[in-house]
Amino acid sequence: MAYMPLHKDKLYLETEKMPKIWDLSQPWGWDTPLWPFPGARSDLNFPRGQYLERFHKRTNTYTGTLHAATHCDAPNHTLHEEEVDRARYGYNLAEMRLEHAIGSGVIVDLTWMYDEFEKAFNAAEGDPSKMGPYAEIPGWQQGPIWHIITPEDVQAALKKDGLEIRPNDFVVLNTGFHRYWRINNDKYFNYYPGNGPELAYWLMYEKKIKAIAGTYGASDSCVWHCPCKEQMPWLYNNYKAATGRDIDKDYPDYEPCHRLFAQHGLMAIENAGGDIDQVTGKRMTIAAFPFRCEAADGGMVRLVAWEEGTKW
Repeated sequence: MAYMPLHKDKLYLETEKMPKIWDLSQPWGWDTPLWPFPGARSDLNFPRGQYLERFHKRTNTYTGTLHAATHCDAPNHTLHEEEVDRARYGYNLAEMRLEHAIGSGVIVDLTWMYDEFEKAFNAAEGDPSKMGPYAEIPGWQQGPIWHIITPEDVQAALKKDGLEIRPNDFVVLNTGFHRYWRINNDKYFNYYPGNGPELAYWLMYEKKIKAIAGTYGASDSCVWHCPCKEQMPWLYNNYKAATGRDIDKDYPDYEPCHRLFAQHGLMAIENAGGDIDQVTGKRMTIAAFPFRCEAADGGMVRLVAWEEGTKW
């Protein structure tokens, strides 16, 4: 096979003159941070079938979870088929409605949660037994550690930036925790500010959004994974050490937001990040298309945003 010499004078695409697209996705590949499960789990593997030094061609295959880095969940990830209106919203990844994957939306500035968490975590010296004054306890105290995002949090952020949530909006919540991605994965997955049923109901029934993404490890707060004693025993123990309470009694359900979003046809995306700080506090056109795999219960997406009214 002959080599293909590079003639830069013949390259004609001028990317810098094209409309700007911001990438709100996290990269994935080797050593991708993964949701923590008890016990061993399979890593992401990319074996090569063909390689450049022999074939002048690279061909990789992939074995691993489809819930890695920035991805969306399909309804069949958390719901039985009888729990969804399949004809209306689809069930597997291939059936998800593309109309719900693109549209106008807002990137909500909740990055103060990262700042407040850092202060609290450092004050407690990273020791769960010292986190009690900073830990959120439902019905008792709000705190920067294990904080549940509230409608009031979102409303205050929208007001600060002169934004509003409109029907059929694509909402992206920037908690700032994407700054921990591959820097401190323990903080990222085990302490992130996350969603609970109150926020889910408010966004769906009052604001009527069609898609939600966030700089968090899952569409539910890590504390909403009952029975945490089995699902995340280290978190169960840390919460007990911090508060003296049973996390499964304080948060007695498993991924309620996952199931609510899925049942109502929302595109729900986890692990947003990338360029998100550059567009936070703005209204943008936002998109994240799932790939068309009938066997998938979720899959990686390229979450992107561009200025409203862009001409292509």
